[in-house]
Amino acid sequence: LLQLLLVLVSINVWAQNLSLEQIVESEKNYYSSFFRKPEKVMSVNNCDIIYQRCEWNVNPAVNYISGKITSYFIPPAVISTIQFDLNDALSVDSVYYHLPGLSFTHSNSVVDINFGTLCAAGVLDSVSVYYSGVPFSTGFGSFEQTTHAGTPVIWTLSEPYGAEDWWPCKQTLDDKIDSIDVLITCPQDYNAVSNGLLEDVVSNGNNRIFHWHHNYPIAAYLVCMAVTNYAYYEHRVPFQNDTITVANYVFPEDSAFAASNTPSVISHMQLYDTLFGIYPFKSEKYGHCEFGWGGGMEHQTITFIGGFAYEIIAHELAHHWFGDYITCRSWQDIWLNEGFATYLSGL
Repeated sequence: LLQLLLVLVSINVWAQNLSLEQIVESEKNYYSSFFRKPEKVMSVNNCDIIYQRCEWNVNPAVNYISGKITSYFIPPAVISTIQFDLNDALSVDSVYYHLPGLSFTHSNSVVDINFGTLCAAGVLDSVSVYYSGVPFSTGFGSFEQTTHAGTPVIWTLSEPYGAEDWWPCKQTLDDKIDSIDVLITCPQDYNAVSNGLLEDVVSNGNNRIFHWHHNYPIAAYLVCMAVTNYAYYEHRVPFQNDTITVANYVFPEDSAFAASNTPSVISHMQLYDTLFGIYPFKSEKYGHCEFGWGGGMEHQTITFIGGFAYEIIAHELAHHWFGDYITCRSWQDIWLNEGFATYLSGL
């Protein structure tokens, strides 16, 4: 007992003598070991992504995706090439730059596009990449096709390095896309969920096209998609002169349980408003979308959630200030995102 007491006292003294820098370094080392894969540095990082139009075709019963990603960019200097990250498990069918048939290579999870001409500095331009295949799911499940209560579902979770597993993107933290449109084509029986506001749902034969628009800067890993037979309900968060909609997309078999737990988000959002200011994406929505992972993921404007525990709801909402609105420049600093969200769930 005496030896144990001496050990405990020495640990306590050591902890009290740690400097702030040592504590920060300890936290950094922990999360650095968690995200073991080295951060990807693109060999050609020569443009600012202004806007991306993501058009995806999926069927939750089939582990497959096809799509077209149109990227609008501004080069800071004259360029003749552009690169996007895309896992080699997927195939690039063609690239359009004003006209079809542009030359490209795809290897080592990089699509290298040669314009065959010079793009002027400071001038907005665009390129479209058509691709398809069976995504290679990594990390926490960057692209998952599974079932719930016997019903097929597809969902994504790209943190930290999984965006390139299912769509051609610029997988970096320091060049957010200024705005996105997401158009998801899926069979009629399903609902498709993504970032921002649902602009339109259009029937197209046996399919429906869900058009989502997000008009805030967003990092590639926070772009998301989920498709299944979601049940839907809303909450309204009142503020002094306004209200914010909380949209809930849940598995029908869990709808009663979810609806009894998600109202806590109202007081959470009002508390964070008093601490940090209004919800950063207030002109669009906040929401929960149930998926097949055990925890939660703070996809911008729509948290993907695997359960409806009080602290998970608080934690993921907090990330919309710390992680989404303010994003760390390096995954070495992920402890900041998680530290703030954990502290705020305690508050």
